[in-house]
Formats: sequence, C-alpha cells, structure tokens
Amino acid sequence: MFRLSIGVCTTALLLLALATPSAALPSKRAAQQKRGATATARKSASCAPCTQLARHRKSSKAEPAPCHSKTYVDPSVAINYKTAMREMKREGIKPKVTSTWRSSELQKQLHACSESARCRRQNPGLYYALPAGKSLHEAGLAVDISGVAAGPRGRKRLTPQGHKIVSIMRRNGFNWRYRLADPAHFEADPKKHGARTVKQAIMRSQATCQVKLAGKSQKKSAGKTASRQSRVAVNTRLSAQTSSTKVHRHLPRTGA
Repeated sequence: MFRLSIGVCTTALLLLALATPSAALPSKRAAQQKRGATATARKSASCAPCTQLARHRKSSKAEPAPCHSKTYVDPSVAINYKTAMREMKREGIKPKVTSTWRSSELQKQLHACSESARCRRQNPGLYYALPAGKSLHEAGLAVDISGVAAGPRGRKRLTPQGHKIVSIMRRNGFNWRYRLADPAHFEADPKKHGARTVKQAIMRSQATCQVKLAGKSQKKSAGKTASRQSRVAVNTRLSAQTSSTKVHRHLPRTGA
C-alpha cells in the first residue's frame, strides 16, 4: 500500500511538471509578442518625422530656374559695372557683390522680411527693402556691395575701403543713394539708360525675364519632341531591317 501511494504521488508530480511548462508557454509567447509590438510601435514613432519629410520632398515641386545669373545687370550698365569692378581690383579691393538683379517675387519677400523685426534679427545684413515694383534691383540697375561701412546699425561709418568703393562707383555712373542708411546699395539713373520712369525700367526688365524663361521652356519642349521623334524613327528603321532580314532568310539560294 505504501509503495502504491508513492507511485501515485510520483505520477501526479510528473503530470504537474509536464503541465506547468505547457501552461507557461502561452504566457511567455504573449509577453514576447507584446515586447515585439512595443518595439515596432517605438520604431514607427521615431521614423514618423523621417517618413513625413521624405513624402514632403517627393511631393514638393522643383523651384523654377532663374532667368538671369546671380551677377546679371541690365546691358545698358554692364560696361560701367565691369569697369568699376576692374578699378576696384586694381586698387587692391576684392569687391563682394551681394545682390544685383532681382525678380519682383524675391523683392516682395525681402520687403516683407525687412518689415519684420524677427526676420531682420535673423538677417542682420538686410536693410529696408522697397516694395515690389519700386526697387531698381528689379530693373537690373542696382548693385549691393558689402564692406562699405562698419559699426552698429544707426551708427555706421565708412571704412577706408568703403571710401574707395563709393568713389569708383560714382565715377562709373552709380549713385550712393541711401548713403549710410543702406551703405551697400548703389544704383544707376533709369532716365539715363532708356527708361522714362523707375516703373517702366522694372516692367521692361521683368518682361524680358519672362520672355527668356518662355524661350527656355519652348526650347526644352522642342528638344524633347525632337528626341522622341528620333527614337520613333530609329525604332521604325530597325523594325524594317528586321522584316527584310526575315524575308531574305526564306528566299531560295541560287547560283550564278
């Protein structure tokens, strides 16, 4: 009887031991699944900004190409401008031109920035910018050159280099119109360069820009059309050659 009781207890213990891992296994799997889900959620949360940025980059349209280079000035003042640059270099000055021609859209943005105290703090080199349609930068008749004055805003003083720059620019037909209120700015008189008013000079320059951009667009479109037609012609010619080769293969061979 005693042996039988021991046998029964042993069997019960074995069954309990076998049942315990099987009962613990689902809970262990559940814990692993929970940890995996948590890790996936954290990864998704950390990558969310990256995904949004990538989508924004893909969806954002390319900026339109400017119609003029960064150093463009109106052809009527181009010779005087280049002469002034050469004279500065002979005087040992390396002129740093920060702005020449501007689109009316850019002028609008600069004006808005110059009206904002926060934007001016972020762009300390920016002085007051005129509204779009009033700046001779839009006509290609104005140039900004840095290094003319030094000191805090409102208490600027001409530098030795600035004295030379002002003298050279004036000698070549560019007025230092705003003086120390905007020391970098030099401009030519539109009336001496084929325009009756500032507005007319701006309209002429901006219209020239639009025509130039339209011409570039047409050339690009024509180039694409020509390329497409060329590919079609090549494919047609290859198809004809292939058909001819197949016909010749089936012709009987004959002697002389």
